[in-house]
Amino acid sequence: MDQHILDEQTTYYRQMAQEYDETTGQTEDLQRAFARARDLLQQHAPVEQILELACGTGTWTRALLPLGRELTAIDASPEMLSLARQKVGNALVQFQQADLFQWQPRQQYDLVFFANWLSHVPPQRLDAFLGTVARAVRPGGSLVMVDQYAPMQEDREILVRDAEEGAIYAKRSLLNGQTFLIVKVFYDLQIIENLLDALDFTVTVHKLDDIFFFLHARRKAS
Repeated sequence: MDQHILDEQTTYYRQMAQEYDETTGQTEDLQRAFARARDLLQQHAPVEQILELACGTGTWTRALLPLGRELTAIDASPEMLSLARQKVGNALVQFQQADLFQWQPRQQYDLVFFANWLSHVPPQRLDAFLGTVARAVRPGGSLVMVDQYAPMQEDREILVRDAEEGAIYAKRSLLNGQTFLIVKVFYDLQIIENLLDALDFTVTVHKLDDIFFFLHARRKAS
């Protein structure tokens, strides 16, 4: 995996921050899937400390706020973080800017959450990324992720496959017509479950619809 693809992915999300909420799909099917995900998420609350990775413009940050006493939200894009701060208002959230492929947790949390990020992790970095995330979950704590396990129709039209690396990329465009290449991988959920099982997690997966899944992984108490 060339670093330039990951750099291009970061640049894309920085430049499209102002467009994100307007242009990201908000179909009725997607809204129903995410509503179900929020309901499932509430079943694992309340908790004390929550960490959100790749928080973006703060849509899920706002949903996480009532579920814990302390919330830390991380994203690589300062533009996204600025919008997230606006979205959550005066709420006590600790925002941090960090490249998640370089980030290392400084503490452990009761709940670590990320949505629509796993599919942006290249296959060559998946083991290392999940290992890093696992270290952020305290024994008995939870890891929750929401993402796609299958492409939407618009994904199928823009996918670029690299047979040599086993990676899948997607072409994404801004409203001004500028085009970027980002990572977009639809992982076999059994592979994710096996990796987390090896990291001492007990995993439950819910398919929200034909596209999205909700995964809850409980770290075994030491």
